[in-house]
Amino acid sequence: MPRCADDRCGRWRPDLSSVERFAGASVMRMGALQFNGLWYCSRACVEQAARAGLNQDRTRARVSNGLPPLRLGVLLRHAGVVTQPQLEAALEATKETGLKIGAQLERLGYSTPDDVLRALAAQAGVSYLSTFDVTRVERAPVSMPAAMVRALGLVPFEADDVLKKLSVVCAAPVPKAAMRALMRLTGWTAEVYLVTDRVFQGALDAYTPGRKDAKSHQALTVDNMSAAAALVAEVAANERAVTMSHADCDSYRWVRVQAPQRVSDLLVTAAQEERGCQAELTAH
Repeated sequence: MPRCADDRCGRWRPDLSSVERFAGASVMRMGALQFNGLWYCSRACVEQAARAGLNQDRTRARVSNGLPPLRLGVLLRHAGVVTQPQLEAALEATKETGLKIGAQLERLGYSTPDDVLRALAAQAGVSYLSTFDVTRVERAPVSMPAAMVRALGLVPFEADDVLKKLSVVCAAPVPKAAMRALMRLTGWTAEVYLVTDRVFQGALDAYTPGRKDAKSHQALTVDNMSAAAALVAEVAANERAVTMSHADCDSYRWVRVQAPQRVSDLLVTAAQEERGCQAELTAH
């Protein structure tokens, strides 16, 4: 008989083969929780294992594109949108207004929203949409809860199930860490289209998941790893077998817990980092 996977526990797994034909499904209540393919004797041991996994050193995926991207003002200058004196005047004005350079150039009438959007897309190396019909995100072809979409900063509007590619809209700056996390935890890549802040907010407000399995997919926000581990153990106790994976975004850790009948996304963020992950407690 195998032991509990927690070395500090040492409890033997009970041999249930001789009684399960008489007890049926009720025998599962005697124990035998599976977490990441290993057997644990109790919810407490699963919670301990989940906490240990979540508290490992953060390993952020780093992507280098060689030279750093050109500044927005330089791109607009090179594109002939603004002159050097106009750029200098706008930069000086930002010291008093606190606006970003793109917004300041628009306020001064030196550039249009499309000019800035085009330059921001070139800066990030993504495509952009001057116009976007936000009704395209109503009943979106994914089961991702609205809370998860808000946390990622990526609003899906099309899905290619064969290539496992999501077409998404986002606002600047492009959340590249969230894109990498999406790929790591779901296997889907994001084809990004940059839109203005106003359009992006409209897309966020209009988004609803459209897949039939949306009701079995939930997203919860917690403020520490211990709380996340407790939730992982709760799912394991209810579902009997779960797998956990996680990835770091700019201001939170995304934890995905998968069970046969349920997918839970946990957004773990410290109090001082909550500005980047404001997903509310949501279940769809």
